[in-house]
Amino acid sequence: MEKPWYKQFWPWFLMLLPFSVIIAMIITLTIASQQGDNPMVVDDYYKKGRGINAQVEKVKAAQALNIEFSFEQQEQIFTLSYASGAPKQLSALKVNFYHSTQAEKDFSETLTADAQGVYRGTLKHSEKGKWTITITPFDNSWRVTQQIQLPTYRKLAIKPLTYGV
Repeated sequence: MEKPWYKQFWPWFLMLLPFSVIIAMIITLTIASQQGDNPMVVDDYYKKGRGINAQVEKVKAAQALNIEFSFEQQEQIFTLSYASGAPKQLSALKVNFYHSTQAEKDFSETLTADAQGVYRGTLKHSEKGKWTITITPFDNSWRVTQQIQLPTYRKLAIKPLTYGV
């Protein structure tokens, strides 16, 4: 006499494969739902693209004015000064630092020039790494963006480059 189906090996083995896929799917969905949104993913990509085009125009304006900065760092203090293209009236500058991989470390400073035309600021993070520095004037008429490696032990030239938009 033959055994009933539920006492045989093969039916259970064949049912094990789809059940293991279902369990793996449940685990994957649980992990994905607990992680939340990815800040690197943009929902409104069209609006973001139009904003990038506007930023390119500001970079071109900086290139037309021949704006270039000199960046130096000593410990947590950094200095910026115009290497070329300095306006007659030195306005406040907004300096943004964007970390290449960790958005929570991004910060910005608004700097004013001293009597020698030097802007001084404080770095918020002492960690090594790649940062994107963006400099804009108070009226937001131009923009200079460049990637830099911090800490730096030499004077850096920061120029308006269109690739860093």
